[in-house]
Amino acid sequence: MSLLRIPDLSAVILAGGNSRRMGTDKALLVLQGRPLIDTIVDRVRLLTDEIWISANDRFKYQFLGLPVIQDVYLGQGPLAGLHSGMRHTGRPLVLLLACDLPRVGERLFRNLVANLGDSDAVIPRTADGRFHPLCGLYRKTCLPAIEKNLFSGLNRMTGIFDEGSLRVRPLGPEEGMFQESDMCNLNFPEDLETFDIS
Repeated sequence: MSLLRIPDLSAVILAGGNSRRMGTDKALLVLQGRPLIDTIVDRVRLLTDEIWISANDRFKYQFLGLPVIQDVYLGQGPLAGLHSGMRHTGRPLVLLLACDLPRVGERLFRNLVANLGDSDAVIPRTADGRFHPLCGLYRKTCLPAIEKNLFSGLNRMTGIFDEGSLRVRPLGPEEGMFQESDMCNLNFPEDLETFDIS
């Protein structure tokens, strides 16, 4: 595995969700003998030495040895987590990741960075047309639009692109940059029971 880190990159791992459907904290689900979030952190470390955990409980994730940042806009979901990460970092790029994506890894992360170009964000889009903004790369140029939307109570992740002033680069599986299975997430207990990490 490569240890070439990207100095302009920061990462925010979203761990503040309620996990209502799972019934327990998804970040702490144990796969192959370790918490899922611990595995994701190790994969992100291959790209950056600046990793933030977005959560409103500062103590639950202390075992990771990483800074835990709280939302400024409470109760506004993942967009508020991205906002908080952008306010904390001095770096121009933020890799945003949900904590329940057990298959994401270095190949996808590096392809997001490689395909940014002059766009403001790169977001995977699966063959069904769905965007997956909780596994995306964002420039800090998105911050004004994020703040505007959050202040107005608009917290849909891709809503920041609606006005057309920001450019998003969709990354499709047909380009060979990732596999559809990379976007597999764990929402229900039965997902965990049937999940095969291999």
